[in-house]
Amino acid sequence: MRAQELLWALLRMGLVAVGLYYVVAVLTTYFRSRTQRPSSFNRKDLLRSAEHLLISGGVITVAVVVSLVRPLANMLSEASAEVGEWAISRHQTQAALHTRER
Repeated sequence: MRAQELLWALLRMGLVAVGLYYVVAVLTTYFRSRTQRPSSFNRKDLLRSAEHLLISGGVITVAVVVSLVRPLANMLSEASAEVGEWAISRHQTQAALHTRER
């Protein structure tokens, strides 16, 4: 039973390591060269071509997510600024009323 648990733990660690490698590869490729074309498929080196294809797919996915999230973040930032201005003006009005009551 101990050997089986150890094997599953090693398998999980390996999957986490592969996942981290993939995420780092996609992000570094995205930030390093967003305008670069994905490399072409090479039948002689299938493993490397598959790796480049997966990373290119991840880069495209990141680019799409960033292009969708950026307008949402801008809208939330503007709304936050408006709420902040409203809170400050309300606080100033309440402070002025409080000082008049004294």
